[in-house]
Amino acid sequence: MAGRIILMVRAAVAGAVVLKAVNPDAQRCYENALEARERAQKARDPLDREFYLASEQRWLRLAESYQYSARLSAFLKQPHSLPDHPICDTCDVPMWLQKMDFVGGQIEYRYECPACEATKTVTQAMRQSSH
Repeated sequence: MAGRIILMVRAAVAGAVVLKAVNPDAQRCYENALEARERAQKARDPLDREFYLASEQRWLRLAESYQYSARLSAFLKQPHSLPDHPICDTCDVPMWLQKMDFVGGQIEYRYECPACEATKTVTQAMRQSSH
């Protein structure tokens, strides 16, 4: 491609649509997907069109994989300190961490009481890396 296309990905965050930059590997995949889509639109043979549309989907899945990998790497590079275990309101015992999720720049910790199985979610903002 003559000029480099700068791609942005739309992501829904708390009901709003935001743009986020694409990592270079994923960007190349999006460019290849776009090229495959354009070839599919120009193809006269239905089998060729089908081939290029399938190729587009493969490129999009690979781009998604690169994006996920980049987010996971950024998450793992950050030093995390787990919040203090909450105490169950019913049993007055420390709750156990059951699940950790990354949700829109925040970390959600899901705790469960080992005695009564009550649950509690603690949300903590992620620290921005300084590089």
